[in-house]
Order: sequence, then C-alpha cells, then structure tokens
Amino acid sequence: TTEIYTLSLHDALPICLRVGLAVFHTKFGEGKVKALEGTGDDARAQVDFPRHGTKWLALSVAKLTIVD
Repeated sequence: TTEIYTLSLHDALPICLRVGLAVFHTKFGEGKVKALEGTGDDARAQVDFPRHGTKWLALSVAKLTIVD
C-alpha cells in the first residue's frame, strides 16, 4: 500500500505527500520524496535533493510545496 500523509500547516491549504512525489523546499530546492514515517508532529519525510543530498525533514516544520 502507498502511504499518503496529509499536512495542514498553519493557514496553508492541506497538501498530500506520498513516496515519489516531487516537492520544493525553500533552502534545498526541488527534490523527490523517498520515504515517509511517523504521525502527527513526529511525522517526517526523507527527501532526495540533487544539489544537497538526502535529508530527513520534520513535516511539522518543513515548508514543502508540491511541484506540478
């Protein structure tokens, strides 16, 4: 099964993350979600950024946007 995480950060619209999705981070740029784990405030995503390598990001604080 594919895990999908729905995030509602502050006043932003909710976004749904899944493995393989292209995302954008203001510091690291564009990357691809490689893994998702945890729930609630402990949820995190492993994202592979071509210029910065693979990072684990806490979804409660990371400002990720989906790349169309």
